Amino acid sequence: MIDAIVFMGIQGSGKGTQAKLLAEHTGYQHINIGDLLREQVSLETEIGLEVQAVISRGELVSDDLVFKLVEVSLSKGCSGIVFDGFPRTLAQAEYLGKHYHLIRVYYLDLPESEAMARMQGRRVCSGCGQNYHLQNHPPRIAGQCDACGGSLIVREDDAEAAIARRIKAFYAETYGLKNYFERLGLLRSIPADLAIDKLEQIIRADITTDL
Repeated sequence: MIDAIVFMGIQGSGKGTQAKLLAEHTGYQHINIGDLLREQVSLETEIGLEVQAVISRGELVSDDLVFKLVEVSLSKGCSGIVFDGFPRTLAQAEYLGKHYHLIRVYYLDLPESEAMARMQGRRVCSGCGQNYHLQNHPPRIAGQCDACGGSLIVREDDAEAAIARRIKAFYAETYGLKNYFERLGLLRSIPADLAIDKLEQIIRADITTDL
């Protein structure tokens, strides 16, 4: 079975950053479900068209469709995966346990007020997609991408109303998985208000004992 490491946490907790850093360190594939969904929609693949149809009806993407997305996204010869944004439901968590060798689940613990502040500072380049943060990773020139010179915008799902909906959905659907993985002895909870490099050091030291 393919090894798997999971990052959980409220939006803005930094799980995407830490998942990417750990994937680079271990050589594992980094899979961000949200990014994959957006990519499939933009490429108008078969899965992307299914996803777009679901979204246009105002519905949530089904677990089965998420499973299909994960399967088609695996790189050939992949030895391990760092999941970011998956699982989000109990059915997804159970699927993960049946199909992968789950090593560790990291829960990055961040107060809701801090999460809101972090997300409201996020910007993305309208040209190349490079990510920035007004406080933590600002561009050299305000409003302009360092890489391509494109305009920086607020992503649609980072608008205030969208953020509020995502936080509500996190507590309604995903937060309960914390207890689920804790009962399995797989959860490691870490304060997410630490510096990025400090948080990375803690995770690396912890995961080394399991690889």
